[in-house]
Amino acid sequence: MGVFKSMRDLQKQAKDIERSMPPVRDRMAAAQARMANLNQMMAAQTQAANAAASAVRRTVTINGMRQIGMLNFDLLVEFDLTVLPDGLPPYPATTQQRVSQLQIGRLQPGLTLQASVDPSNPAAIWLDLESLR
Repeated sequence: MGVFKSMRDLQKQAKDIERSMPPVRDRMAAAQARMANLNQMMAAQTQAANAAASAVRRTVTINGMRQIGMLNFDLLVEFDLTVLPDGLPPYPATTQQRVSQLQIGRLQPGLTLQASVDPSNPAAIWLDLESLR
């Protein structure tokens, strides 16, 4: 008798939870929007990584950073940077990059590190996080 009562209680709890949630169509729309946003971020990362092959090395300073997502236990982080090109005035830039949870503790505003910058698109920046080791 106790088992059936427990099952009824669980069913009641499930119905209460379902009533408090947004409609399924709204949840699906939100999930699709998040997926589209992640696809866009991954495309930008791929473009920046591909540009890094022909890029020039520059020193950058991290001015700010914020987590904007998560992908396979890695963090998607948006960085506010100051790029310090040799012989040219510094310029502000923003880039998004995947960062492992092991590396995130070593990144902080004020840190200076190396980055690859696409000479044809100075806003395409790939941070050299391997140099943090």
